[in-house]
Amino acid sequence: MHLQDPEALARTLLSGTYPDTDQTNVGAAVAWIADAICTGVARPDAVAIRRTMRLLNDRLLFEHSRLLGDNWTQCREFDAEIVKRHAQALIELSALDRAVVVLRAGLDAVTTGDVSISASTERLEYEGLLGRIAKQRFVMTGDKDALAEATDRYLAQYESPDRPYWHGINAVATMARERREGIKRRFKKTPAVVARAILRDVERQYDSGSDDVWLPATASEANLALDDCSQAELWLYRFLHHPKSQPFHVNSYNRQLQEIWQGSAVGAGTSCADRLAGIVARHLGRTQGRWSVSPNVLQRAAEELRDDSHALEKNFSSETGFSVDTLRRMLVACASIGCVTNTSGERLGTGFLIDGSYLKASLGEQPVFVTNAHVISETVTNAIRPSQALITFEIESTEAGMPRFYAVDGDVLFTSPPGPLGGPVAGSLDVTVVRLKQISGSYKRLPTSAALPLVEPRAKAYVVGHPRGSGLQISLHDSLLLDVDDSESLLHYRTPTDPGSSGSPVFNTEWEVIALHHSGSSKTPRLHGSGNYEANEGIALSAIRAAMGA
Repeated sequence: MHLQDPEALARTLLSGTYPDTDQTNVGAAVAWIADAICTGVARPDAVAIRRTMRLLNDRLLFEHSRLLGDNWTQCREFDAEIVKRHAQALIELSALDRAVVVLRAGLDAVTTGDVSISASTERLEYEGLLGRIAKQRFVMTGDKDALAEATDRYLAQYESPDRPYWHGINAVATMARERREGIKRRFKKTPAVVARAILRDVERQYDSGSDDVWLPATASEANLALDDCSQAELWLYRFLHHPKSQPFHVNSYNRQLQEIWQGSAVGAGTSCADRLAGIVARHLGRTQGRWSVSPNVLQRAAEELRDDSHALEKNFSSETGFSVDTLRRMLVACASIGCVTNTSGERLGTGFLIDGSYLKASLGEQPVFVTNAHVISETVTNAIRPSQALITFEIESTEAGMPRFYAVDGDVLFTSPPGPLGGPVAGSLDVTVVRLKQISGSYKRLPTSAALPLVEPRAKAYVVGHPRGSGLQISLHDSLLLDVDDSESLLHYRTPTDPGSSGSPVFNTEWEVIALHHSGSSKTPRLHGSGNYEANEGIALSAIRAAMGA
């Protein structure tokens, strides 16, 4: 990894351009900006910070955006758009309570303070984000009161004189979900009536030449509500290929399809929501090489695998080697992959359970949790301290109907700090191994491989993790194993990953864990020969085992 000047990269970000560098360098640049907000000689102005936070959110770098928002709030004057971007990042990181505090303070400022007209217009956005928080609480817990609160918040804004269509379409979705949940409430207008009015509005704006990326997405969702799937598909394609469409926009609609409309891209589902979710999944596979799926969809996939395995298998026809048995192993593995959060609920990384005895005989067969040192550590900058770390397994939480969190039990069993990409491994494995409280020996653990795969054209390296603002993300496409170093400590693979995948397990084609995902870059140093290439890097479990004195 070539370390670049943080200040130079920071100025590139502040100009609204994303630098061509790896995540470590981007993190250093964001840290420089965060410090400059409070103590810099030439402190960046609000316009530059707005631009930077918008860029970071669009690229799903919510932890970085959250840091800038935190520092601006502490050290500078109120800025309405920065508050909005800050709250968006907190919500995507699942720090919902903190997001409520930020939004309520923002509402107080725009309703009682002497602010600009542009700032006062952000009130609608704040109210909508409070609706989003209530909606997310319903998704996480199944609390029907939270669903009703989301509907009421969205409707209150849509029925205001401004009639913002984006709040209206969310109200349509949550009203429709209330019906499916058996909630019987009377509204002034049915979801279909509201959807038709919104559709007329967004079609008019789209035809007038507006470049608003949300217009085709809203038209697609309105047609979904009206059960006109052909038109919903047409508008969805317009949205996906819109020149301003970013991963943030696609992820948002994908989440709405899966979590509120209950669409599934897997199995034999034939509903309109299923069809739309399938289109988005294929788009993500082509453009980003990944498949994002909510836990409830995984449950549905497992049920369909039992009932009609061939229907499920057809969803992976483009990925060679995906037999019914392979799919079954993949779905089982997902239950042992956890999301690492801090005590505020911010999702900051991934980890997984394996047998302790694999890493060291004295640990016994009780499960241990493995993640990166830059995710959990007492000493690594910006890592969560073990006493502040909480782990949740989304499959288990979905089955229980509410989030379940596990704290670290006792002292860290083993840790090794992160090192540079492609660099020497000794003493820099970027790993932390802990036990979790209340995790028993019967809890599911991932199988481990006895050996690393050979580097040959058919070799694959699959990564499953929890990127920010997403459920489980499974990298299926373009997942080639590129190289293994001579000491068999480092693996390079062309497997697409997003921020938050740090600490994910890396699997072979038998869905056995071979490595701990560490980092990646478009300029990763090659393991053999000179030069760089686009690759992700994992630390071989066997190297961690050797360092622990197995």
